[in-house]
Amino acid sequence: MPRRRASAARPRARNLESEPEKRRAILHAAVRAFAEKGYHGCRIADVAREAGVAYGLVYHYFRDKDELLESVFDEQWTIFIQAIRAISSGPGTSADHLAGVIRFALDVYRTAPAAVKVLILEVARSPHSLRAGSTRRMFETALKLLAEQVRRGQEAGDLRRGLEPAVAAASLLGALEMCLTAMVVGALGRPEASDEEMERVKQQVVEVALGGLLPRR
Repeated sequence: MPRRRASAARPRARNLESEPEKRRAILHAAVRAFAEKGYHGCRIADVAREAGVAYGLVYHYFRDKDELLESVFDEQWTIFIQAIRAISSGPGTSADHLAGVIRFALDVYRTAPAAVKVLILEVARSPHSLRAGSTRRMFETALKLLAEQVRRGQEAGDLRRGLEPAVAAASLLGALEMCLTAMVVGALGRPEASDEEMERVKQQVVEVALGGLLPRR
């Protein structure tokens, strides 16, 4: 009897281990579906078809389409916040770190344009997402981390003193968002652009975004 109980429990453990993989597959399918059809034009059935799963399985992991979109936002903001922390703990000045954050975001667009498209376009179309919930918390966390980087740079003399760190951080995020928006609509550096072209775009974005933060000589 004990042996039968142990063997019966094993498949259940394997199923539980596969839960995060199934959820992640649906989430990534939602990114592709939202990018192609837009959030409001996309149905849960479209996400299920893109993921290659039964319609009902999407509802097993996500309450509704709103929760699915918020989960997409949450995943993308989590990646961005982890990158800010990793870059900020590395070598270099605060200006180097901020430039690294900008470069990282622009690189993500090239490697995952669908995810950036959804994040950029659907946040603007879903203003309630920044008023409460995890998206609001993630945004505030990113803003605080960048503001702290500005503050450290000011103390070290790498960045201009007298600027409010939170305002400087918000301005940097705003410049980055508009550059990514231009990329999403095809006005700047398409994903298939050459490495040289993308490097020129990144360098110019860094120079413009950080120009007002560097000490005046």
